[in-house]
Amino acid sequence: MQRKILIAFITLLLIGVLTTGILALSLFRAEYIHGIEKRLETNSMLIKEFIFQNDNIDQLDFQNLSELFSDRVNARVTLIDFNGRVVGDSDADISKLENYSDRPEVKKAFEGQVGISRRYSDALNSAMIYVAIPFEHNSNQISVIRLSMPLEYLNNINRTMLEYIVISIIAGLLVAFLLGFRYVQTVTDPIKQLTNATKKIAQGNYGEKLYLKSEDELGTLTENFNLMSTKLHDTINQLQESNTKMRAILSSMINGVIALDNLKRIMFINPAAEEMFNLKEEDIKGKYILKAVRNNILDDLIQKLLNSNVSSKDEIEIFTPNHRILNIYSNPIRLSHDPTRTIGVLILIQDITEIRKLERMRKDFVANVSHELKTPLTSIKGFVETLKNGAVEDEKIRNKFLDIIDIETNRLTLLIQDLLLLSEIENKNNKMKQEKINVNKSINEVNLFLGEIAKRKKIKIIEEIDENLPNIYGSPGWFKQMLINLIDNAIKYTPNGGEIRVISYYKRKHLIIKIKDTGIGIDKEHISRLFERFYRVDKARTRQIGGTGLGLAIVKHIVLSFKGRIELNSEVNKGTEFKITLPVKNRNVK
Repeated sequence: MQRKILIAFITLLLIGVLTTGILALSLFRAEYIHGIEKRLETNSMLIKEFIFQNDNIDQLDFQNLSELFSDRVNARVTLIDFNGRVVGDSDADISKLENYSDRPEVKKAFEGQVGISRRYSDALNSAMIYVAIPFEHNSNQISVIRLSMPLEYLNNINRTMLEYIVISIIAGLLVAFLLGFRYVQTVTDPIKQLTNATKKIAQGNYGEKLYLKSEDELGTLTENFNLMSTKLHDTINQLQESNTKMRAILSSMINGVIALDNLKRIMFINPAAEEMFNLKEEDIKGKYILKAVRNNILDDLIQKLLNSNVSSKDEIEIFTPNHRILNIYSNPIRLSHDPTRTIGVLILIQDITEIRKLERMRKDFVANVSHELKTPLTSIKGFVETLKNGAVEDEKIRNKFLDIIDIETNRLTLLIQDLLLLSEIENKNNKMKQEKINVNKSINEVNLFLGEIAKRKKIKIIEEIDENLPNIYGSPGWFKQMLINLIDNAIKYTPNGGEIRVISYYKRKHLIIKIKDTGIGIDKEHISRLFERFYRVDKARTRQIGGTGLGLAIVKHIVLSFKGRIELNSEVNKGTEFKITLPVKNRNVK
């Protein structure tokens, strides 16, 4: 900008100087020529008066007279008679001169006026200025007195003036450049500062200020810029803070949030929605929702909302990337200052897969409990009615029925006990007692308790237990119940002559317990649901061996109450391994 202003300044100065010089030169030329014309006219009048003073004009030697006057007036003197013939000329041989009656200035003089003309003279090979006056006298020897002067003097003067003008222009431009550069620098420095400040603002350095003291428009501009920069800094900070809070809130939501524009292109997606659909915001931002989430039902819901501008709630089921059941809440995005204008759609996605799974499990649980209670009760009721109808008289039948009633009663008792235990474990208000548990002693007691049952099936229980295992804290009864359920299951589902390994050791601040059998194993399709209440791989076999279907569910919840985890590995006809990992806060060795 500084260069442009300087170039414009010098260009204007140059145009001004050239214009002034040309006008001055033209004016001087005009004035100079006018002065020559007047001088020649005056000298012509003097020559005329001098000739009038001679009494015998016809006897004068006009040639000598023209030469004499030429020396005196420093101009060419030509005397012409009434026929236009030259009778005297100071600068040419009159015998070689043609008739001058057709010369413009001579014609004017013949008419009694002063004739002035400028033209090129072939006789003198020079541009000349001519002034002719009439000579009114009775003599016929002379009728016109003409004086002329070459314009070469004027050209020399013009050349000299032009040289002076060029020198003046060069000197003026040099001075103007030095002064102009200094002045332009003074003017443009604040503009440079303003430009640099705006660049810094454009780069994100909001709040940039200028320090320029000036009483003119630049000073006002500086004050306004500083005020604008301060307000912009405050506004940007508020927007960033608001945007940060909003993004933090949306990112912290456990429900998915997707914002779309009116063309169903993604404007925003929070981490919860990214995880649900296995997406990344940077990969899908600006893309159509159907390309990112390939679900036509969802796309139809969004289109319906765009058409109606009415909030809606729907439930959809997706199968990719994972099977999920989702509640979709959709609401139009309206501007606060213009509620009639809709700029897009906000979609809130609630994953209710677990809720639906729990509802199904609850229904299954109620159905299973009803079935488990109904079956023995129906059996007991049937045998009681049979006994009441006379079978009680037959001792053999009566004892058989009473044995069956006793077995079914025991089944009901075990079922109720397991249900009560499971309810107690799940009850969050019922905090587990934090008693010290001697792990080695508890495992030995359980093995001794179940050893007799294993012997009946000729199953070996092999202990691989480290000595001095660390104590843990919790409910000793629940801990033993966990071991009993797992080892008892292993005994039930291991054929005669098999073996069960009870392994326990301490590793990396955790107590590890493994129950490994050589039983019938479990198919992979059942493993994910094995810890559900009343879930049985083989219902007929389970009832036959006396299980309630709650054992593994109880184990799972006991492990969770100890803040541990349980893992299951199994292979059909090769055996099953349960691995329990329990955290140990302090390494207390007995």
